[in-house]
Amino acid sequence: MDTFLWIFLALTLLFWLGGWSVSLRFREVPSGEGPEGPGLKLSVVIPARNEEDNLSRLLPSLNDPSFAPHEILVVDDHSSDRTAEVARSYGATVISGASLPEGWYGKPWACQQGADAATGTWLLFLDADLAALPGGLRRLAALASKESGEVHSICPYHRIERPFEELSAFFNAIMILGMNAFTMKGERAREIGLFGQALLLSKKTYDAVEGHHRVRAEVLENFHLSRHFREAGIACRCYLGKGTLAMRMFPGGFRDLVAGWSKGFVSGAGNTPRAAMVGISSWLSGLIMITLALAFLPFADLYQRLFIGKLYLLGFLQCLHVFRHTGNFSLLNALFFPVSLFFYQIVFFRALRRKRAGAKISWKGRDVA
Repeated sequence: MDTFLWIFLALTLLFWLGGWSVSLRFREVPSGEGPEGPGLKLSVVIPARNEEDNLSRLLPSLNDPSFAPHEILVVDDHSSDRTAEVARSYGATVISGASLPEGWYGKPWACQQGADAATGTWLLFLDADLAALPGGLRRLAALASKESGEVHSICPYHRIERPFEELSAFFNAIMILGMNAFTMKGERAREIGLFGQALLLSKKTYDAVEGHHRVRAEVLENFHLSRHFREAGIACRCYLGKGTLAMRMFPGGFRDLVAGWSKGFVSGAGNTPRAAMVGISSWLSGLIMITLALAFLPFADLYQRLFIGKLYLLGFLQCLHVFRHTGNFSLLNALFFPVSLFFYQIVFFRALRRKRAGAKISWKGRDVA
């Protein structure tokens, strides 16, 4: 037992170390000091289906004196609420979405319609549940001017308002780490993905890969878009949204949280680059083993107990590092990380079981996976 426990603890430490391979080089959108490029015409495209509440937060935030978009286009995807009315009340141009063509999913179709209608030279696709932070649009405009040949995606800062929302911690973290953009290699890493919530690119770059036509039947179109950009020789860049964009996910309640993260998360795992998957698996394995090590405390000697305690401290610090970069998750969430980790495992494997059984996952009244 003594030898086995030491081997188990040593392996736990190795897995914990491996977890750092995907989370060492977090970066945010640069501050945006200096003027944006001359004549930068930014078209904001917002696909929206039953988003009246979210639009009432997003659209006012886009009225930023530091930078004015060329236009704001809301693509109303057959909403049954006041989405179009709310959008118009804030001065946005509303595009009434055409019927969903055969072979298309809703979001790619809405994005494509918005891009086709845009008259700007740059496109900024935003999910409706986001909010631009003060100066955020200026940061994005400066980024477009400085790195005009790349595709930029931003993961919004995850804003927590209710206790149950803390359970998103590992889903949010894994989504970010799965982009393979924050590894030790940084921008030199292969197969860097794209976040789906906020995408910034020139119209010319968008048209170079035929826009969303190429990903019309994909649940997680951002993963597949990144592959098409790489094949076209166009670099993908990922940033964390602190200071630029924020989001509050699933304000509707706990059921929305479970359904939202189930939507496509299993598919996302299948599309994650191998290097990122190895790092994420190492991180999760280390945290699971740290949690299991607590069960050995009654049988461990003094030195082993001290080692287990130090491992738990290391797990807490690692989670705190990741959680605090990605949202306003609490210190207690990181301290009691086994709770959020256990919840992640339940939801993920439940979604995996349902997918293998052929069950459909619905979102906003449509089957999406």
